[in-house]
Amino acid sequence: MTGAVAIAPAMERRFLPAVPESGFVLGNHEHLSESLRRITVEQAEAAARGLVSGQIDSTIHEARKAMKRLRAVLRLIRSEIGDDAYRWENAVLRDASRSTAPIRDGVVMVATIDRIRERYEGQIADESFSDLRAALQGRSDRLRRRVLDDEEIVPGVIRTLRSARVRYSSWPVESDDPMVLYGRSPIPHAFESLAPGLGRTYGRGQKEMRQAVANPTAANFHLWRKRAKYLRHQAEILRPLWPDAVGGLAQSLEQLGEWLGDDHDLAVLLRLISDIPELCPDMRERSFIAALAQHRRAELQMASISLGSRIYAERPNQFIARFGAYWKAWDAPIPLGYRY
Repeated sequence: MTGAVAIAPAMERRFLPAVPESGFVLGNHEHLSESLRRITVEQAEAAARGLVSGQIDSTIHEARKAMKRLRAVLRLIRSEIGDDAYRWENAVLRDASRSTAPIRDGVVMVATIDRIRERYEGQIADESFSDLRAALQGRSDRLRRRVLDDEEIVPGVIRTLRSARVRYSSWPVESDDPMVLYGRSPIPHAFESLAPGLGRTYGRGQKEMRQAVANPTAANFHLWRKRAKYLRHQAEILRPLWPDAVGGLAQSLEQLGEWLGDDHDLAVLLRLISDIPELCPDMRERSFIAALAQHRRAELQMASISLGSRIYAERPNQFIARFGAYWKAWDAPIPLGYRY
């Protein structure tokens, strides 16, 4: 057990009481500000609790995903908390997540080789790329030890999440609440509180897709992937507005994110074996893995563009108008005499 994990019990005793996990969605009987406070507190609490448990290998990825969800929430309410607060909160979570990235990156490179072998099973020899996989596994182990042996990284992420949880739990939820959110009153229970952030996320994703199509570099597809993931998480929050339509959008965005993520991982693998050829010293094997990776990337990019063209088919103002109509129907009181 590393020094980073040894402090966990003491830190756990300093936590605020755990909150029930009601789901990463708006509550049907909650004020908007109450839902947002619950969602953010639950995400920060769950991520920190996992890391405090000491099960780093199984929880670091979940903590990173929770921080990504929190950043999606911040983007959704950016117009309400203000640009300065948004930038600060986003940077805090981004930097905490980046500090643990080497663990994720090492594991993903091994998984990427496994996916290639599985994809082309029956077309390549069973032992193909075994030496490369072993070298990548060794690299992954070294990256993991480097993070866990640093006594500041994991405790620092825990402190970041604990502090975020305290801030989020103090968000005001009613008009007479003495607390304020970054100098502002509670977020109004209205779609207008979310529309600017949702529209910005959708519009930027649409723009990044067009840039990736026009200039299909790994960097452009990676930028598009990040925007798609934020929109996915925002759709997950808004799923109760119309579970079939909005839930379907979230699922499509999840698929899009997986395809773009696999494409990014393959691009990183190609760059890695190019920069560190000793990982795969056999030139013929390097050429072979590069050919397979490029072939698979072409498939993934074509599938992503086809799906993305449907997801981003509307203009941003049309997309927001549609979601505004969903909100109006969802938030409307049930007419007198109406029966299910």
